[in-house]
Amino acid sequence: MAILNWNNQLVLGIDSVDDQHKHLIDLTNQLDEAVAIGADRDTIIKIVNGLIDYTVYHFQHEDQLMSAAHFNPTMHAIHEAEHNEFVAKMMVVQLEVRTDVNAISEDLMDYMVNWLYHHILNTDKKMALSLLGGIDAAQISIDKQEHSEIIQSNLYSALRESESRFKELAENISALIWITNASHVPIFCNHFWLTTFNLPAGIPSREQWLNAIHPEDRDKVTQTYSRAAEERSKFKIQYRLLAADGKITWIYETAASRVRKNGSFAGLMGCGMDITSQKQAETVLARSNAQLEEEVEKRTQELININRTLEFEKNQQLLLNSQLQEAQSHLLQSEKMASIGQLAAGVAHEINNPIGYINSNLNSLKNYIDNLLALVTLYEQAETTSGNPEQLAHIEAFKHKIDLEFLKTDVLDLLEESHEGATRVKKIVQDLKDFSHLDNSDDWQWTNLHAGLESTLNIVNSEIKYKAKIVKEFGDLPEIRCLPHQLNQVFMNFLVNAAHAIESNGTITLRTGAENDRVWVEISDTGKGIAPEHQSKIFDPFFTTKPVGKGTGLGLSVSYTIIKKHQGEIQLTSQLGQGTTFRIILPIAGAIIEHA
Repeated sequence: MAILNWNNQLVLGIDSVDDQHKHLIDLTNQLDEAVAIGADRDTIIKIVNGLIDYTVYHFQHEDQLMSAAHFNPTMHAIHEAEHNEFVAKMMVVQLEVRTDVNAISEDLMDYMVNWLYHHILNTDKKMALSLLGGIDAAQISIDKQEHSEIIQSNLYSALRESESRFKELAENISALIWITNASHVPIFCNHFWLTTFNLPAGIPSREQWLNAIHPEDRDKVTQTYSRAAEERSKFKIQYRLLAADGKITWIYETAASRVRKNGSFAGLMGCGMDITSQKQAETVLARSNAQLEEEVEKRTQELININRTLEFEKNQQLLLNSQLQEAQSHLLQSEKMASIGQLAAGVAHEINNPIGYINSNLNSLKNYIDNLLALVTLYEQAETTSGNPEQLAHIEAFKHKIDLEFLKTDVLDLLEESHEGATRVKKIVQDLKDFSHLDNSDDWQWTNLHAGLESTLNIVNSEIKYKAKIVKEFGDLPEIRCLPHQLNQVFMNFLVNAAHAIESNGTITLRTGAENDRVWVEISDTGKGIAPEHQSKIFDPFFTTKPVGKGTGLGLSVSYTIIKKHQGEIQLTSQLGQGTTFRIILPIAGAIIEHA
């Protein structure tokens, strides 16, 4: 399809110039066609570059002809200025099209067409008449009316050719081609469209067109067309045609708005396809898929029922195994703690007797030392009345030798330190007895949690003292009804874990408090923290992040079970690199059913 046509009206009589003009028109038509069909950017850039290069070559040729013939200098300058204007315009386009293909617009193509026609029929025609006839170009006058008529004739010829080619294409393609005006009245419908809509040849009326559409789809079609007109948009739509004999034809249509240069709506143009066979195939396929899905659903349901039975039996076995495993782990832990408690109680009992002897003997020894020192004092007083110088000198030398004055003070200090050490041993023994609670391990009793924390701290002191500083922020706690030895076990597990979480030096903070009918105990450390992906697993039996051989993974699991037995809860807050806080919350009155 050409926007420029070469004919005898454009022939100037200079063969080289006419051939070049003909080639420029061909290049312009190539550019217009490439833009119209949506060619890729590289193709369009290549055509633009070729057009510019050939235009420059053509202008140089004309310049050489005029120079050789001593063409009128003024007219020569005007001629050259027109050449430069066109080249400058195309050079700008050449730059813009590299980033935006849309730089080649309808306005640009109009400019090129007008420039070429006016330049050939005016400026170039004066040049040709001057060169061929030896006439001064300034004396040549171009008939403007004739000039305009030739341009209109050529443009009309190009338009008629475009329309002819379009109609030829539209009438011979197996697709529904149509165009409407601004009132949505058809102004062109190809033969295939009329045949598909079962309408006579000619332009159908709006009523004929609408009546051919299935009644259930008419509103959808008209609303879609109206919306496209308002929005100046493209659209795709599927709808049905209903023939008089009841035959249904499915149409798949793609259309776009036609817009005038002033922006007003000019109508729609579209292309459609008969997709009835496709729809019928889809119906058959859908029916087959429905039957297949029904059969698959039936078989799947049977398999689901079988799998549910198997899954239920498997879950029952897993549950029993889990319960047995957990019971075994708790039993082992309980036996271990019972053994530790028995050992601690036995050691405490065995140490209590000698410590009792030592305490009693130290008290007696202190009394004896006090008496001896009193006697020494009496002897010292008697020295002044003694008349035996030799004996006095011997006594004085011995007093100096044994440093009697230091001995009288240091022996009492030694006795005091020994008594303090024995008292501390007795306190440790008592903490062991309090921690084990073997005498009433299964009895719920009213207990002071602070005492349990203190005794547990003494027990695990060797695990903590070289790694962490203990900070106590105790609140006012009432006594609570609980199993003290089991809570002591919980405190011990959390304190040991806190110490293990601290790699070098840190702080372990103990906080307590009461809210309403519950009390809480917090154990915080400044250790390495617990990773988020591990926080939901730390109370699972046998789960541990410690290296192999460093932990059983039972401490927190047993602690969780003990707190649940007390109908309490454990809350965890942890952040990697900053530390962990466990909060234990317990009811003051104890579990509602103590042995649940």
